[in-house]
Amino acid sequence: MKQKTLVRALGLTLALAPLAGMAAVENITYFGYAKWGNIYTDNDEHNDGKGERNDVIRAGQGYGNYRLGNELNWWEAGLKADVWQQGDAYFDTTLYLGSGESWGDVSLIQMWSAGHGLFEGQADATVWAGERFYRRHEVHMIDIKYWDTSSTGIGIENWDLGFAKGHIAWMAPNSSADGRSLHNIDARLSGIELSDSADLTVGLNYVFTQNSSYDESDITTSGAMLSALYRQAWNYGSNTFAFQYGTDALAGGLMSAEGGSNRKYNTGVEHDGYSWRIFNSGDLNVNEDFQVMYSIAYQDKNLDNNEGEKWFSVGARPQYSWTEYMATALEVGYESVEAQNGAGTNDMYKVTVAQMFQAGKGVWARPSLRLFATYSEKTDEWNRGGEVYGHARSTGGQNVDEITFGFNVETWW
Repeated sequence: MKQKTLVRALGLTLALAPLAGMAAVENITYFGYAKWGNIYTDNDEHNDGKGERNDVIRAGQGYGNYRLGNELNWWEAGLKADVWQQGDAYFDTTLYLGSGESWGDVSLIQMWSAGHGLFEGQADATVWAGERFYRRHEVHMIDIKYWDTSSTGIGIENWDLGFAKGHIAWMAPNSSADGRSLHNIDARLSGIELSDSADLTVGLNYVFTQNSSYDESDITTSGAMLSALYRQAWNYGSNTFAFQYGTDALAGGLMSAEGGSNRKYNTGVEHDGYSWRIFNSGDLNVNEDFQVMYSIAYQDKNLDNNEGEKWFSVGARPQYSWTEYMATALEVGYESVEAQNGAGTNDMYKVTVAQMFQAGKGVWARPSLRLFATYSEKTDEWNRGGEVYGHARSTGGQNVDEITFGFNVETWW
């Protein structure tokens, strides 16, 4: 098995080589992201009592995780290169590799090409097609991508409308509950300037199954979501406020996170209803040495089958820099999930302290090398019986107090 994986990885590497050679005299960009380390626990019930956690701490049935000292290993790396040019028109190609928990678990996670300068009077407009992470928006501190349509697709983006940039895409996600082909139409306006330091992004997603001839009349086959993002910069940092309203197949959809990534598109199940959610996040620069990262989020998912939930999350990560390269961070986070049918409420809070050595001051300085320790408490009163769309049922309440500790590195380039 390992030999086959390494052979595939070698094949992908060799596939990159000709592209790099062609683009070496044109334009080539390297980029990537990695987080890697170990987390140990005093709770013998985790990972068969082996002493090491292999999952994250979060409220049962919740979304995301307060990631300081509480994230799984991952790396991804790629390149983008110009592969053809004639006058102002040119095409580039992006290839991106990614790994799971094992170093040898390597796959191609993005491969797409774009044509630039193809339309007269639209210098910034591009046509693209392939597999890509398409215009994702996230809250870094809780590791949630709340507007994530990443999949295979085709589209035109950055069309100058004067007051905004327009983007239209036809995506083909593969996340249907029953394996049927899905289509997702994504239309957005970005860069709507409200002031010198604020802008607005709005978008509409519509998802539907290709074959909707279900025997059951109450099976969900389509849905829509409206999204609006308000971004504000100021002298002491920046803030992003996001509001999303989803119906039926996109009630609670398009969110990629620990605990929620397998429910992005809720077709092929009884899932009619609606949801609304807000995310407010940002960073506060008190002074040169002291910064605070913060996040607050809420979602109310109300379904006709009474299987929704109310989710709430709030937390902050103050950080003090002792020197140019050494800092200490304290992350405090709370999360709760209330079942719509009254089965109970799950909640969790955690406190993490981390000593860090990083490339400069500030909450966004990377690479960051960390030693950390965490105390957490969680109570789970309900679950779905291990099924993604299972019936919410009471479990009588399970309380877990836990101390975890470890180290990791986070870097991007």
